[in-house]
Amino acid sequence: MKIKKWGKMLFLLFVVCFACCGCNGTITRNIRHAGFTVGDTFVCDPFYPKDKEDTHYERVKYFTGSHLINSEGKIYELALSQPYANGQNCREAQTTLREKAILDNRIIKAEDNKYYYLVSQNNVASYSEVPQTDNNYTIYDILLRDEDVIKVMTADNSKGVYYVLKQDGNIYANVIQKPDRNGPFVLTSTQVIFDKTEYLANIIDFNYVGNSLNTYVKTENKMFRMRMKNAERCQKYADVVCEFELKEDTMFETYKDHIILYNGNMLVTDYKQIFTVEK
Repeated sequence: MKIKKWGKMLFLLFVVCFACCGCNGTITRNIRHAGFTVGDTFVCDPFYPKDKEDTHYERVKYFTGSHLINSEGKIYELALSQPYANGQNCREAQTTLREKAILDNRIIKAEDNKYYYLVSQNNVASYSEVPQTDNNYTIYDILLRDEDVIKVMTADNSKGVYYVLKQDGNIYANVIQKPDRNGPFVLTSTQVIFDKTEYLANIIDFNYVGNSLNTYVKTENKMFRMRMKNAERCQKYADVVCEFELKEDTMFETYKDHIILYNGNMLVTDYKQIFTVEK
């Protein structure tokens, strides 16, 4: 009798594992068909539910490549190529800073309304305050000081164009220049560049790299990714210019409960699989 009982338990375990693997296999296949390649796995327990009933796991707000920032502004450091000593690909950053707004994934505005380096640069340590002697401090201040600013990305550095996501759900093109060669930087113009009315919902995140597959606009319920309209011809012929369009990707809506994070280049699922955008 015990042998039969154990046999039934093993059979049920096999069925459950097969069903889960089959489901994950379908998701993997469809994500690949959406233009992604399969990579390694990503282990970062705070951002994964422990079971189907778990609703207390942390949510990703930003995934910069070097850091994760959760919905509360808490910062985690990442090591994607190999785990930390804790066996994870993430660890809590040794800082009490909490992010309120972010610029180019490298400068943050914290809850104290001061600006900090998210990553070390020019021999300046991560999480240290940006001094007013920094050559770009005035630009950071113009872009980040308003309370309604959420995220900023440089659109054209040579022309001083920056795309700014605000709490009203629109993305603005802000132009910062020096009207006087020897004078300070000033905001010379601002206009809506991605209008939430065109997307039928508030925009809550974006990544801008021009006409690149890494550019996206995310609303409260949909994802719009930059795609090639003539990929087959422009990748085959040297004299055919690639044409791009920002187009809804329904795969993100289909698997919204399985996609833990996405930053335009990398996607991670709830079964810890990493995918990267095909070039």
